[in-house]
Amino acid sequence: MPDPASSAPRRFRLVPVAAVVTCVVLAGGAGAWFLFDSGDDRVGCSSLLKNEHIHTALGDAYDSGMSCTRLGAEIKKATTGTRPGHHSLRQAQAMKDVILAVHEDLGTADGRVDRQLSLPLARSLADYAADTEAILGIGNADYVRRAVPDEPAWEDEHGVHMSVGNVWLLPVVRAVSEDPAAYVTLRKAATRRAAEGLTAVKPGATGSSLALPSTRNARLLGTWSGVAADVRRDIGKEEAAKWDRAVFEGLTKNTVEPPSYAQDPVNHLVASWQQELLARGTDSNAEAFEEQGAILVDAWAKAMSLDSAQHESLRQDALKTSFNAQSSALGRLD
Repeated sequence: MPDPASSAPRRFRLVPVAAVVTCVVLAGGAGAWFLFDSGDDRVGCSSLLKNEHIHTALGDAYDSGMSCTRLGAEIKKATTGTRPGHHSLRQAQAMKDVILAVHEDLGTADGRVDRQLSLPLARSLADYAADTEAILGIGNADYVRRAVPDEPAWEDEHGVHMSVGNVWLLPVVRAVSEDPAAYVTLRKAATRRAAEGLTAVKPGATGSSLALPSTRNARLLGTWSGVAADVRRDIGKEEAAKWDRAVFEGLTKNTVEPPSYAQDPVNHLVASWQQELLARGTDSNAEAFEEQGAILVDAWAKAMSLDSAQHESLRQDALKTSFNAQSSALGRLD
């Protein structure tokens, strides 16, 4: 891995659609890019506004002359509803169209995610934590089959879903994440999703019912750690330190004593993670991110009264899975 201090920013290389469709199942590589901050937010989003996917996503709200600030607000309005994590088919399809548009825009000569658009995009994506978990982590056949651009959002007994290829979503979240506030938003959503997966395990569970949630978490959180590592290596040592400080402050803001697991299991795990991150300090961000899956396992195993052998086995599996996921994400972003 190149030294972040000497690594120059890399331009994003667009992956041709035909090639991407061929490698959706393999989750093949994507290029890299650098996030620009335009002085005029109209200039920053002008090329994105020309993308037909954006026009489709916004419908009647589309305006070719809108500012980045307004575009972000309209994207949020088009993709999310009044209940967090619950979407109509129209909203889910709009989210898919927005992801595809941003990915395509990253590959144009002047393509970038404007800073004024990063946080609104992150907030929309955070509302799709279940879908991004399946895309970036351990998915299923439906998510793979429906990842190609022409496959619409769908509904089943579990709700409404949208899917895009990992090779589309990963570059988008990487570009957005160069804004530390956006990364905090996305990492918080992934953390809560991970906690929900663990707390769904019933007492006395064994085998895959016990082991799969922690492995799934480690795969997803390791991917998010890979995104953070890629930001650090692209922006240089000094800027990376500032980014880490901002992310640390965002993730640990309003840290509280964990409520009891019996009363509020999800927030017990989330607050336990925040406390651990706070105790380690900002200089240990990278290490703490890599170990987050294991840190959640520690708090969960204690609350579930797992025996030491079960706990240690799950912990080691989480560490290994997270490391592999981070390495894989970095390889695809190289």
